[in-house]
Amino acid sequence: MKINMKVAFILAVILHLVILGVLLVRVSLSKPSKPNMGQGDIMHATFVPPAKGNPNGKASAKKQAPAPVVEEPDTKQEQLQKQQEAKRELEKRIEEQKIQEQKIQKQQEEAKKLALKKAEEKKKLEEKKKLEEQKKKLEAEKKKLEEEKKKLEEKKKLEEQKKIEEKKKLEENKKLEEKKKLEEKKKAEAEAKKKAEEAAKKKAEAEAKAKAQAEAKAKAEADSLEDDILGTADGDEVNGQGLGSGGGGGEAGYGDKVRGLIEQNWRIDPSMNGKKVVVTIKIGSNGLVSDESCQGDEKVCKSALDAIRLVGMFPAPPATCPECSNIKISMTPKL
Repeated sequence: MKINMKVAFILAVILHLVILGVLLVRVSLSKPSKPNMGQGDIMHATFVPPAKGNPNGKASAKKQAPAPVVEEPDTKQEQLQKQQEAKRELEKRIEEQKIQEQKIQKQQEEAKKLALKKAEEKKKLEEKKKLEEQKKKLEAEKKKLEEEKKKLEEKKKLEEQKKIEEKKKLEENKKLEEKKKLEEKKKAEAEAKKKAEEAAKKKAEAEAKAKAQAEAKAKAEADSLEDDILGTADGDEVNGQGLGSGGGGGEAGYGDKVRGLIEQNWRIDPSMNGKKVVVTIKIGSNGLVSDESCQGDEKVCKSALDAIRLVGMFPAPPATCPECSNIKISMTPKL
């Protein structure tokens, strides 16, 4: 068990003090008492009988008795000097003890540092060994990953090649389909062109006929102002107009203006041909349409209402004609 340096130092001091005390006590005890023989005498002698010799004159091999020791009493000054010397000796020993303890402490610190250094070196070696093992393990894993990557790349390459072939095949099929569609489109366009030409011819004939009928109707109309403005519920089956011809001026001329604006913005196609619808609109005093509705084919209705919205603002109804704000139009596209 290791003893603390401080405790060892205290024990050494106590030990030296005990030794010093023993020396002092020994010096005090060894001082002789004064003899009672004569005043002024400071020393006395003790008679020791001589040793008996051998009768034959031969020396005896026995140990001789020690010679008498004459002791001199110490003075106070000598005692003080001895005490001082003992104290100095004790201080010297204590100093030497301190130096020795410091030396031991230094040796222990150096040994501790050396042990720590060795432990660190050992730890570094273990860490180095561990790192090398990890490095080897990582290299093995890296090699394995590279092999797997190589396999994946080969697999990917095969898949890409397969995709390229499939894409090429699809493109060829697409080209064939596009070629077929193009041929069908050309055929359809040719047929549509032919139909359009026929429709245009029919439309021209219908317009000419409608014009003649409109002129005849204008001469025959003698109904009320309401009929001139609102037209009939069925409208004209020939030209698709339901506003009435209203060829004259005044309130009847307002109906012609509304009809003309709608005709200018009406967009029709061959699929609407002959599909009759009836559109009702309400025009305010500012010329804006406040309400609109349509009955009949959905597509034709949408086209007719779009034409009304494209007009946006109509001429204001005549102040002398309250009924002019409500107009019903019978519309039948003809191509």
